[in-house]
Formats: sequence, structure tokens, C-alpha cells
Amino acid sequence: MNGRISAFLAERLPLKDVENHIKKPLPKHINWLFSLGSMAAFLLILQAVTGAFLAFYYSPSPDHAYDAVNYISKEVMFGGFVRGLHHWGASAMVIVVFLHLLRVVAYASYKPPREMTWVTGVLMLLVVLGFGFTGYLLPWDQKAYWATVVGVKIVGTAPIIGDFVAKVLRGGEEVGAVTLTRFYALHTIWLPWLAFGLVAVHLFFVRYYGSAGTPKNTPEDMRSGKPFYPDQLFEDAVAILILFLILASMALFVPVPLEELADPTDASYDPRPEWYFLFLFQLLKYFEGPLEVVGTFVIPTVGFILLLFLPFLDRKEERTSLLKRPVALTVTSLSVVLIVLLTVLGAIAPRLEPTPEQPPAAEQAAPSQEEAQEEKEEEAVFDFGLD
Repeated sequence: MNGRISAFLAERLPLKDVENHIKKPLPKHINWLFSLGSMAAFLLILQAVTGAFLAFYYSPSPDHAYDAVNYISKEVMFGGFVRGLHHWGASAMVIVVFLHLLRVVAYASYKPPREMTWVTGVLMLLVVLGFGFTGYLLPWDQKAYWATVVGVKIVGTAPIIGDFVAKVLRGGEEVGAVTLTRFYALHTIWLPWLAFGLVAVHLFFVRYYGSAGTPKNTPEDMRSGKPFYPDQLFEDAVAILILFLILASMALFVPVPLEELADPTDASYDPRPEWYFLFLFQLLKYFEGPLEVVGTFVIPTVGFILLLFLPFLDRKEERTSLLKRPVALTVTSLSVVLIVLLTVLGAIAPRLEPTPEQPPAAEQAAPSQEEAQEEKEEEAVFDFGLD
């Protein structure tokens, strides 16, 4: 019976080719850093699975979103744990994808013929940040609301299309119910399809061109290393297990923050982004008035374009150690140091206190909803360094 099933499957599926491919030797000297790609793929699946469970109880409506998240965290069995995995998994994904790209730069693995492997990886980093941005608003607490207000305002500063894109994201002139629905759709439908599509294409290029190995690999080394199965697969599994244990521990012992219910009229709230956008938050403080577009659009866009087209700018086919590539070493080191420094400065920056001369909200004349919303958005953008 088993023989018939095997013969039936062998006639219809390329099982032998797959088996030969996964047993094909990898380059020698491949180390644990090469498990970062598998770890990123695992985190994407983890986010999809935990997100699917959270969607059972979540309602993308300003009237119910906050209560739904609170209910998941406190009432649903293992709800707080699943939400913790989803929350900390998002941060881990940013770190792992960033480290994966750094490893590729260090080993010059983006060079011909692997240019498109690099391009899809950089686009995946952009999608991961998109997940973080669209996931902001879903809890509908103070941080979610005002960080989104500022984020959309930043998008609106882009030349020509900025105002149009901001209105599309908001679904109108202000952040509200339509905005929440659109962010939920982007976070749970559009971006996952895009992410899994990019991963599929990325993995195709990786398997088609093979691993680039390390710069010290000789042509013979490229053909005589350990096979992916079972050797590299075992190392990947161990790395993934360690990563999951870390995330599970954080989900159990580090509660996911949930601030007060979003209040569009609260003029005292000082918006702060998630840690992986803090470098941009700090950068914006150095560009004010007519120069704000430099911090909000020019520098991030130029940086992303240079990163995306790195293989086409560095056309030398020789792959040497990063220490022997002074230009690449200098640019990479300065970029990492700058991002880390801006992130730390943004994290330790003191929160703004309400101005003492401002009377309590109850003593002020109540403005219209439109006036209150417009005034608060202007104050939030100023606090964020955009005015």
C-alpha cells in the first residue's frame, strides 16, 4: 500500500528533485548568521497565526476596538499571551530583518547574480515597517491615535502626492472610523499578501542562485559544504526555538502596554512612536519650518533608494571581507551608529508637560469637534518636531 502511494505521488510530484535539491551541499563556513533568514520567515508565520487568533475577538470600530483589545488581554484564555507574542514578535521581526540585511552587506552577498534577492529583501523590510505603522492604530488608545495622527501628517509632507496619500490613509480630513477600517484592512489583508508574495519570490531567488556563502569561500568551498537537510535545517530549528522561547518569556512576563482610550480632544498628550520609528522621531527635531520636508521625506527617501539600489551602485563582482571594503565599511558603520544614536536620543527625550498657563479642559470654552481636532493635530505635529 505504501509503495503504491509513493509511486502515485512520484508520478505527479517532483519529490525526487526536491529531495536532491535540499540535500545539495551548501557552501562551506556557513555559520549561525545564515539562520536569520529562516528566523524572519518563522516570525512572519508567527505574526500571521497570532494575528488570525486576535482577529476572532477584534472589532475595527472606534466604539469597540479599545474594549476588544482590553477583553483579549484580560478575559480571553491565553489572550494576553497571544497578544504578547504578536506585539513582541513585531519588534523581533524588525530586528531580525535588519540584522539579516546587515549580514548580507557584511558578506557582500548582494553582488551579481543575486541583485534581485537583495531587492526583494529590502522591499520586505519596508513591508515589515508598514506592518508596524498600520498596527499602531488598532488598539485605539491614546498612543495609537496620536502616533497615527502624526504619522499620517508626516506622509502628507511628501511633495506632490503627499496630501493625496494622507487623505487616502485617513479616509477623509481627520483620523476616525474610516481610518481605523483602512488600517485594519492594510494590516490584515493587503500587507500579508504582499509580504508572503515577496517571501516566495525571495526564496525562489535564494534557492535558484544558491547561498552566497562567506567572502572567504573558494569555488571548491561553494560546492563542498554541509547539505541544507538535515544539517542547516537543524541549526535553523535551534535558532528558531531559542527565538520563540525569548518571545514566549516576554509575552508571559512583560505585559503589552495599553494606554487610556483615545481622546481626540486631549491637548495634553505627547505622542511617541514605537521604538523602531524613534530614529525618525528624533531626526525630525533637527528640521523645522520650510526644512521639515528634508527630515520627513528627503533623507528617508534617499536612504531607502540607496539601500534598494546598492547592488547596482557597487558593481565590482569580487566579494571580499567588509574590512577590505573601506567605503562599504564606513557607510554601513555610520548608518548603523546614526540610527542607534537617534533611537537612543528619541527614547530618552523627556516628555512634554502641559503648559501651566493652560487652564484645565473643563474650564475652557468647549470648541467644536472640527476645531478641537484641527488644533490638536497641529500641536501633536509640533511636539513631534514637524513645525
